[in-house]
Amino acid sequence: MRVFLALLFLLPVFHLNAAAVVEASGELPADARDEHGHTIGGIGSGIVYDAEGDVFFCVSDRGPGDGSVPWRPRYLVLKIIQEGDRLAPKVLQSVLFRDESGRPMTGLMPDDAQARTPRRQDGRTCIDPEAIALAPDGSIYVTDEYGPYLYQFARDGKMIRRLELPETFQPRTREGRLDFTDKADLVSGRDINRGPEGLCLLPDGKTAVLAFQSALVQDGGKSEGEALLLFLDLETGKPSAVFRHAMSPGEAGSKAEKLLVNDLAALDDHRFLLLERDELGRNGDKNPTTARYKSVWWIDTREATNLLPADGTTSRRSVGKHLLFNLPDLVPDPKSLGAKWEGLALLPSPNPSEAVLLMTADNDFLTPVIHDEGKENPFPRVEDSVPMQFFKIRTPLPENP
Repeated sequence: MRVFLALLFLLPVFHLNAAAVVEASGELPADARDEHGHTIGGIGSGIVYDAEGDVFFCVSDRGPGDGSVPWRPRYLVLKIIQEGDRLAPKVLQSVLFRDESGRPMTGLMPDDAQARTPRRQDGRTCIDPEAIALAPDGSIYVTDEYGPYLYQFARDGKMIRRLELPETFQPRTREGRLDFTDKADLVSGRDINRGPEGLCLLPDGKTAVLAFQSALVQDGGKSEGEALLLFLDLETGKPSAVFRHAMSPGEAGSKAEKLLVNDLAALDDHRFLLLERDELGRNGDKNPTTARYKSVWWIDTREATNLLPADGTTSRRSVGKHLLFNLPDLVPDPKSLGAKWEGLALLPSPNPSEAVLLMTADNDFLTPVIHDEGKENPFPRVEDSVPMQFFKIRTPLPENP
């Protein structure tokens, strides 16, 4: 543990007196299917609201089985109607991702050890999409946890470009080789399965902000109890800032390495809403643990240390953070909540002192039978079918942070 880690917690953590409230909730059943006849799942991995169409864009992750099933990742367009305190989600469109040559992409784990990008030996590009954002020109940005990369797609699902993240984030072994698999013995880069889980664009649409689930391997990885925020200029593809976000194990009642950052939404160019969670909740087991910590924080980067460029400074001030709410505290039955709350979408609000948002959970395709390409594939580890859950929440914002 490095000496400077104590400085990560220099900025205070504040709590709001006013209470957040759940305005409405709803779900899609675990066995729902899209227009291709495929099981819908994982769409809580990332979500963004499109005000122009009054719809939500959601992204599925790599598919069931953690990269062991040949699933085609995709994005979905949802219309969510509110009737009283109930949300009624409806899938309008399901668009499969294709690479720059128009070939289908796959959620399978990369197995081509010679490739400089995540690929299968048959040439297919592997992608584990975890977050989504809409660009002013109508295109779609998606983070990839296998890489890590930031992809830009056209609305028809075809890749426009791949933005490679800085070398310090690239997963390398002791021999200096890139290794995108989950069996890698890494000495640097993003930790295994701890890549860019959150994404938003700043209001001007020119900068993307990617939230990594934990520290880089060379900085202690998931055991370090922090996440990273990477600011990326979309015109040049170059990084403009990296900030640390310190986890809050005292709030969660669990060890810092058990916490993850999963999504964020921009209020302006320095203030964000950020989703931090534990791994408890419904996970397909017959007797799952009860969800305990699925919290949204207000964070501010203005007083934090920008780690770019690396100039030898010993200051490592993390972003300032204010707890807005913890979802299990707002619902009557926390046992009903899924484990992987990963999506956060900011909705319009007429009151600048509050935020309205939609939270979603990645259900991990937890249904006993997966429908794909006309086949029925048993998913034997599933003892409890977990629906895709949605909560609309209104929360006050700090007045004078």
